[in-house]
Amino acid sequence: MRSVRHLGVATAAAALALSLTACSDGESDGGSGSAGPVTIEVSVQGGEISPSGETVEAATGQEVELLVSSDIEDEFHLHSEPEQVFDVKAAEDQRFSFSIDSPGTYEMESHHHEVVIVKLQVD
Repeated sequence: MRSVRHLGVATAAAALALSLTACSDGESDGGSGSAGPVTIEVSVQGGEISPSGETVEAATGQEVELLVSSDIEDEFHLHSEPEQVFDVKAAEDQRFSFSIDSPGTYEMESHHHEVVIVKLQVD
């Protein structure tokens, strides 16, 4: 059972890496916020949530888009100033977007699961 869970986490991490790579043109914008959005795909299914604690990078002011599919209602909160809260429904293809204007590391957590979903590293 444990190897199946690790396989699921590894698969989710690989999918996240591919989706983030697809959003990049390989050129730095110097933090101007003019780059396309960083997309984070979040899945909440059968009591499992992914990604689970991975670090995702974004530039200061860059749009971050959450694409959430969940089988339960939940609340995600981003520990930023001000804190941002996302009301997740039991539904597919929910979109939430935000940006952070100050460099730092910000954790996004699931209120229901009480786990860190991602650590957003803003440079």
